[in-house]
Amino acid sequence: MLRLPVLFLVGFFWSGTLLAQAPALSLVQDVAWAPFRENCQELLKGLHTLKAPLPAETVKAVHSLLESKPDNPRVAAEAVQKLLDRHCLIGVVINPESRVKAVRGPRRAELVNGQVLHVLVKVQNDGGVTHALSVASEQAFLPGKKDRDRWLEMTIVNSRPFANRLTGNTVEYRVLRLVARETGKREATLAFDVGQGSQDLGFRAEVPILFRVTGAR
Repeated sequence: MLRLPVLFLVGFFWSGTLLAQAPALSLVQDVAWAPFRENCQELLKGLHTLKAPLPAETVKAVHSLLESKPDNPRVAAEAVQKLLDRHCLIGVVINPESRVKAVRGPRRAELVNGQVLHVLVKVQNDGGVTHALSVASEQAFLPGKKDRDRWLEMTIVNSRPFANRLTGNTVEYRVLRLVARETGKREATLAFDVGQGSQDLGFRAEVPILFRVTGAR
């Protein structure tokens, strides 16, 4: 049994089933429906191209909302966020001064050694930033070097089928590519930025995540 402080730190612990998970990400209000709808459509198409689609029931529900003409766009945008947020490993908030803060999302942090996993990152862009979102970590794997402390490949997919920069819209979703190079319970601290000087004070652009990495079957 894991102790309570560890549960508080990572948002969940694993013992065969999910017993707790990180809180839901905040819903962004006053979202411009047309650009948000376009971003979500491109997200679903891009994930399909990467052969990493979301669960069929999620895709169906999101498509249904995106293809309708909502009487209340705000309610529709919140409904889409609720569906997509549960698949976000991390949420990134960019404040009006372009400072970046990262928080843990509700998606399970489970990987298979050597296999690519694509997860969502929700970006709340209150600064209207159009720079590329990037991620770094002291646990980032370096090809050609044997270092057990560096065990995780990570990159934001900023190339086709996705745009290489943020749109500047209030909320959008990006894709994070992960590949583990070790098995077991491994922690990594991921730090996000949108250009030099954009990290928030107090290391709030960093988010520690405890991953469970299983061996390939």
